[in-house]
Amino acid sequence: MSTAFRHGRTKVDDLYFEAPFKLMTPFHDGAHTDCMVMLASPGFLGGDVAHIDCTFGADTDTTMRTQSYEKVLDTADGEAKRTIDLTVLDNAKAVFLPFPVIPFAHSVFSNVTNAHIGAQSSFMYADVVTCGRVGMGERWKMRRFSSSTRVYVDETSEEGGPRSRPRGDGEESAPRLVFADRLLLEPDRFTYTDTAMWREFTHCGMAYLHVPRRESRRTQMTAEDELVERIRALAHDRGPRGEIGVSRQNEGIAVRLLTDRGDDAFGFLAEVAQLLR
Repeated sequence: MSTAFRHGRTKVDDLYFEAPFKLMTPFHDGAHTDCMVMLASPGFLGGDVAHIDCTFGADTDTTMRTQSYEKVLDTADGEAKRTIDLTVLDNAKAVFLPFPVIPFAHSVFSNVTNAHIGAQSSFMYADVVTCGRVGMGERWKMRRFSSSTRVYVDETSEEGGPRSRPRGDGEESAPRLVFADRLLLEPDRFTYTDTAMWREFTHCGMAYLHVPRRESRRTQMTAEDELVERIRALAHDRGPRGEIGVSRQNEGIAVRLLTDRGDDAFGFLAEVAQLLR
């Protein structure tokens, strides 16, 4: 999917999908557009390979959500995989906020997300996973769950397209990695209810936020620190039961949380997204 800004509104510019994927008719609110990805199936099964590729055009304002909690069923001797590729051009606002993933007993699932964003873009990506079907008393029964996230900042040309940053020797350098995160759950190898692990909590969330780059490093840090304080105030006033940490990264902000309700984790991150927008 790709978006473009036309006639004062963010519109879907190009779209292609195969079953069981589907995109609901977008919801427009002024320049902002909400898009919802549907997965018309009971969940991920062994052998499933899903790929989501989104490009958010210059000046667009988009929030991408999923339809509901994403279930990973028993994959038997196989595994399920998903890759997410996101491109956010300069002056675009993009939020990718899927519902939490529920790994069923005996499941193996891997998710790999790569985001290339413009220096002047506003961007947020969130990832929440549960320890299993908590409501049915199923905890830490998955065989393996892994999630990898990498965010790169691309310099942009005057036309708004990504390009490599020039190096001092005249050559061009690759986009700069500004954030990397890896979550690996293997209950047969580790006890996640121990101290320094999940303990009594059942849901783990992570989010990365990027604010448009400022004229100097000092003003950039000030803008990021202000957003950090607003998120911390939100956590103090209306945050879910559990633990929430917010920190400034090499470029951008990371939010991490542990709680015992998926709706609480998702709802809090949705409010964080509103602070960014």
